[in-house]
Amino acid sequence: MHNGGNKLTFIFKQIKRPDSGCVTYMIGSKETGECIIVDPLLDIDFVVDEAKIESSCKIIGVIDTHTHADHISGARNLAKRFKLPGVYMYADSGSKFKTIPVTDGHILRLGNIELRFIHTPGHTNDHMCILVDNSKLLTGDTMLIGDVGRIDLGLDPRENSDRLYESLHNKLLRLDDDVEIFPLHIGAAHHLGEKNTTSTIGKERTNSPALTPKNKDEFFKYMTEDWPPKPPDYQNIIRLNRGETSIEII
Repeated sequence: MHNGGNKLTFIFKQIKRPDSGCVTYMIGSKETGECIIVDPLLDIDFVVDEAKIESSCKIIGVIDTHTHADHISGARNLAKRFKLPGVYMYADSGSKFKTIPVTDGHILRLGNIELRFIHTPGHTNDHMCILVDNSKLLTGDTMLIGDVGRIDLGLDPRENSDRLYESLHNKLLRLDDDVEIFPLHIGAAHHLGEKNTTSTIGKERTNSPALTPKNKDEFFKYMTEDWPPKPPDYQNIIRLNRGETSIEII
């Protein structure tokens, strides 16, 4: 299913797994028949099948928005299967495997589509959001629907909280209200029952309790109260996703 109906001039697909709250994205050029995958899970066959359904869209790139802590990424598997030069990640990700480093403001072109990377540290130091065609924003775990990503998976939650506050208010909330947002997780953070799969910058600005705090102190209080437990074994998952420990690449 294409978001945006007949008005959309490029391929944009949410790939939802029924057994997971994670969402993978496919961005493709109708002009070239090529596509890029964002945040694939370890089971890459599911994504590959979706690409075949989409008029045999050829996968030419893969992006991880950040080093994930709740699931093992399939990005390296995808890169190996399709003989890609590496995984697009933020330049300071700390990854031990082959990456294509990008920094804040980097532009990636796919046919007539422009993907702009926005460095949004806070949830992780290497987090990036991706603005597609100035109309759709892949927010990863920086901005969720009705909430934001947690800040307690790094070394300094207060520093993470301050950086996330700046990422939200100094970068994402400066985008136009009608920009659609597409997060990595559906039904995450405080709002475990959230079922919507997309929102807009304007709706989040108005409705998200995470954007209500007026300063960094208020935001830190919000970010440290009533959160669910950390993902099981998250430290080992981070090590796997950085390539610090071995994982079978098929």
